This record gives sequence, C-alpha cells and structure tokens, in this order.
Amino acid sequence: MVLELFSLYLQGLLIAFVLVLAICLLWMFLRARSKKDKTAIEKQAFLYDILMIAILLVPVLSFAVMAVLLVLKS
Repeated sequence: MVLELFSLYLQGLLIAFVLVLAICLLWMFLRARSKKDKTAIEKQAFLYDILMIAILLVPVLSFAVMAVLLVLKS
C-alpha cells in the first residue's frame, strides 16, 4: 500500500513538474515577446520570481495530481 502511494506520488510529481515547466516557459516566452522588461535587472528579477513560483508550486500540484490519480485508479 505504501509503495503504491509512493508510486502515485512520484507520478504526480513528474506530471506536476512537466506541467509547471511548460507553463513557466510559455509565460517567459510571452513576456519576452511582448518586451515588458527593459533592463537586465528587470529580466533577472522576473526569472527569480518564476523560479520561486515553480519551486513552491510543484510540490502542491504533485499532491493534487496524486489525489486525482488515486481517484482514477480506484
């Protein structure tokens, strides 16, 4: 049972990581395309913000995805 939950958590972690990575890359691409950041300092600050958002969002989403996978599996 514990191994099955751990497997679901790892699957959720992988899915959440890919999802957050895709959203962050899309967000960075759209922001770079619209040229909102004029200086290198603004660009760097935005990259740090995206990194912090991704680091905090992946574990939360992994548990949410794990719950969905658990419901779908049962």
